[in-house]
Amino acid sequence: MRVDAHVHVFPERLALAVRNALQRDGRLTASPLLPDVAASVLAAGFDRAWALPYAHRAGIAESLNEWSAQEVARYPQLVAGATFHPDDEHLAKLAERALDELGLRVVKLHCAVGNFSPADPRLAPLWETASALGAPVVTHAGRRSPGETAGDEIDELRTVLRAHPRLRLVLAHSGLPNFEVTIRLMREFENLYADLTPVMDRRIEVGTEALTEFAGRFLFGSDAPNHPDGARKLADEAEALDLPPAAFAEAIGGAANRLVPA
Repeated sequence: MRVDAHVHVFPERLALAVRNALQRDGRLTASPLLPDVAASVLAAGFDRAWALPYAHRAGIAESLNEWSAQEVARYPQLVAGATFHPDDEHLAKLAERALDELGLRVVKLHCAVGNFSPADPRLAPLWETASALGAPVVTHAGRRSPGETAGDEIDELRTVLRAHPRLRLVLAHSGLPNFEVTIRLMREFENLYADLTPVMDRRIEVGTEALTEFAGRFLFGSDAPNHPDGARKLADEAEALDLPPAAFAEAIGGAANRLVPA
């Protein structure tokens, strides 16, 4: 079973706003609207996708999570995701509502868009709830430079990983471009995962040796619908790396399926 573990979905108005903010020279052509995103997952040859909204400020996570549970969950090929922001009031209640009552199964945090650190102590209720319920959390760590993560920003994850050993934390874009810092942290913490989602034309170059060593902890991601190449082409590129079959199977879906079983 193939899984795209990094797909973005939003209510229509927000989806169009995100697209307008990311559009460059008309390169993004896939529709960002939920029904089209859901259809594109199957069209690209994937069986499932993690559908990840994200909150850019306080006060919108609650409505996004309710929408995700009501609308995204209608599509069997989509794993409906939740999001939060450390400025949210009553974060413990929001997390319990989203991950327990609504049954959302994966979380997305976007530190760059929301301008916060994943080590912000106000996020502790989220880490605790996600750990208890087994919901993986996909997070960008970088916030100072759009699309990149500095080495010290990756190192900030150490505080979270040490305090919450049952948390399954997925570092978006493998901490591009500081892959060596990511690998070092993965060796230190078994509960750290990373996704292979590119940042526009910049691919994730962690190398076949690391992909093999950490088979089961790297996840394929496309950034659909806001990537110009699409999931099928990116999957073909991953297959062309000529990884050992077991490592490729883990990256293309095995790891994601264990984190969020079908």
